[in-house]
Amino acid sequence: MFFHNELAALAVRDGNTSQQFRAAAQKHANATWFFLIVAGAVWYFSSLMWSLIPFALATFVTIKSITATAVAIKLEKSENPSS
Repeated sequence: MFFHNELAALAVRDGNTSQQFRAAAQKHANATWFFLIVAGAVWYFSSLMWSLIPFALATFVTIKSITATAVAIKLEKSENPSS
């Protein structure tokens, strides 16, 4: 969680908002589905070995989506301290 606090502090310093991070998280979530569909198609038409590439990309963008969501939550707490 310390990493997310540092990212939130950098976001505040750069003037980013929680809505920007929510949008990025949704974009990465959509990319995850795309890569999973591509991985399934590659696995069906080719082999498991080749499908590991899009599976790895799906894992990477999933982590980015989770991180962007965590930072958005931290920013929302700082933007609305009464919540």
